[in-house]
Parts: sequence; structure tokens; C-alpha cells
Amino acid sequence: MSQWRLIAAKELTAAKLLDLELKEFLALVEAGDFPDGREIAPGCKRWDTELLRQIVKGELASGDDSIQW
Repeated sequence: MSQWRLIAAKELTAAKLLDLELKEFLALVEAGDFPDGREIAPGCKRWDTELLRQIVKGELASGDDSIQW
């Protein structure tokens, strides 16, 4: 049986993946500490789960000009 791997998450799921309340997650996005999601279809915004993993691992850091949120 194959395993599904979540590649994109809506805002509530992204917050849960980071063990944050939705309000906390959205505040971090608004402050620019986390990247905003991408609109993958009209009205359908999703966050890249691999990018979230990289943030948690410290592989991405704000202040690095090579990173384009």
C-alpha cells in the first residue's frame, strides 16, 4: 500500500503541522517570519510542506537575500 505524502497544506493544516494555533501561524505570516502561501487556483491558497520543514530544521533563515518569500 502506498503512503500519501502531503506536499501542500491549507492554513489550518500548516499551523497544525507546526503545532501552532491558526491565529499564531497567521500572525507569523503577516509579520514576514513565515512565507505566505501560494494561490494554486483562484481562492485556493496552500503552503509548501517541504518549505515548512526547511524552516523548522533551520535550513532557511530570514535575512538571507537568496530566499524569495
